Amino acid sequence: MKITYIGHSGFLVETQNVNFIFDYYSGEIPRMPAEKPLYVLVSHKHADHFNPEIFQLEEKYSHIKFLLSYDIKVTPYQLEKWKVSEGVEEKITTIKAHENYELSECALTTLKSTDSGVAFLVFVNGQTIYHGGDLNWWCWEGETKQESHNMTANFKREIERLSNIFIDVAFLPIDPRQEALYYLGMEYFMEHVQTGRVFPMHFWEDFSICDKFLLEGHCKGKETVIQKIHRTGETFTIQ
Repeated sequence: MKITYIGHSGFLVETQNVNFIFDYYSGEIPRMPAEKPLYVLVSHKHADHFNPEIFQLEEKYSHIKFLLSYDIKVTPYQLEKWKVSEGVEEKITTIKAHENYELSECALTTLKSTDSGVAFLVFVNGQTIYHGGDLNWWCWEGETKQESHNMTANFKREIERLSNIFIDVAFLPIDPRQEALYYLGMEYFMEHVQTGRVFPMHFWEDFSICDKFLLEGHCKGKETVIQKIHRTGETFTIQ
């Protein structure tokens, strides 16, 4: 498995039989074999996760499918606004939360985000890939106790769905805007989900945040590998 960090929450995952692009919004997408199937997954409508430029990829990759969260409204008006070419619409599938999808080259399960849209669990070639989108423990300074309680309950309920699954690679939000609470979601995930390797994301190009997480001792002693990312475009090979 080859993984390229495109930027923010955007990743390219290349497997033996099929490639995946998750939550592209900016950055350079590496060239891929044109004949290889490509799935473009979008977890929700926020501009830092969804860029309509993805639909132009169909010009280079004819074996492409777009899997869009249910909160992205695919209407004739939007298709025109996004400059979607004729015939591309039939390659778009709307994905709902808490559903299972059997696709040609893989299987897909979704979770419900604690913000907007979905998180993705992809089963391919005997491996499991998780992309959290904006499913995170979003607690902020200044929130009411009720808001904090609701967020905590919703987040833990979704992560519980993964408790009996081994995840080979997980892409998890870790957002410095949460200040002292930045680590909550990633720490809880790693403590409750069996995971081989974690890639931080959604850190707004603050590449130091992974070092901070490690230096502060979060999940110390866990066997999970926390993959430090140093720059956009960086590529990792996972055996």
